[in-house]
Amino acid sequence: MRVSVIMTCHNEERFIEQAIRSVVAQTACDGVLEIAVVNDGSTDGSAALLLRLASEIPGLKIIESNGVGLPAARNRAIRETTGDLIAILDGDDFWAPEKLERQCSAFDADERVGLVYSDYVDFTRDDLADAQPIRVRRYGVATRDTLAEYFVNDGPIVPSTTIIRRTALDEVGLFDEEIRLGEDTEMFLRLAEKWKFVHVPGDLCFKRRHGSNLTRRLDALLPIAERMTERFVARNPRLAPLAARRMARRYARTGNDCVQNGERPNGVRLLFKAIQSDPFFWRPYAYLAFALVPHRLSESLRRLAKALFHRRIPTKADSVL
Repeated sequence: MRVSVIMTCHNEERFIEQAIRSVVAQTACDGVLEIAVVNDGSTDGSAALLLRLASEIPGLKIIESNGVGLPAARNRAIRETTGDLIAILDGDDFWAPEKLERQCSAFDADERVGLVYSDYVDFTRDDLADAQPIRVRRYGVATRDTLAEYFVNDGPIVPSTTIIRRTALDEVGLFDEEIRLGEDTEMFLRLAEKWKFVHVPGDLCFKRRHGSNLTRRLDALLPIAERMTERFVARNPRLAPLAARRMARRYARTGNDCVQNGERPNGVRLLFKAIQSDPFFWRPYAYLAFALVPHRLSESLRRLAKALFHRRIPTKADSVL
């Protein structure tokens, strides 16, 4: 199966070349049919840089749009490509060299595999000195109810780690262009209604955090999560008994984020709301314990807990670090 890589760029002159060259450097680059980059109304030097790269890299296609937003830009790239598989890469992220080679073979496991994804590395510094491998929830062909599991637990599934079968998109539709935050989760929930997900372990994507990221604070996403929960319960009434469990996990993560950002009263309020929603979910109790100890000790315990939770077996991607 041939792969179309779709990318978006909005004022990402600093990062976009690294992202594109990480595609060219894939060990399975021969399977890449095309790289489509939508330059969505950039006002920095992105346009000139992309034109230069297109003159150097065969198969790199630049599509100009006028600030239509991320979902619409992705949809345009999907419509203007023809590969059997669609690999998403945001303009400020990049891939480990073996990402496509390891993930594309996962589609052979079952004809109902619609989405393949991986773990990722979270970082802010260009030298990757603060890189943190993130282990995500694993779904696979054996997962009995992908929709229910993903609805409650999420992943997280980061778009830049994903490859999606085009026929799956043909069946469920493209990104909802009316949603400006959380459009990827909405799309993945629709995919989970009909298709299987497969997790491929390893540090196959490097996810950059910086001041321009749309999703750097979780409290901005909480109202979106609440509306998403209502939307998919309406689409799938069997999910209604799981709605409180889903929101408990969102309240817990948001409350913890608030505490870490110095908003302890609001954070503690959300943690108690998580406990009220699902008293058997352990994580808000742990977050409350962190919130109630002195700040310096709390930060040390958090770092230790995070390192233990995301402990990993070294992979080839370690060479990128």
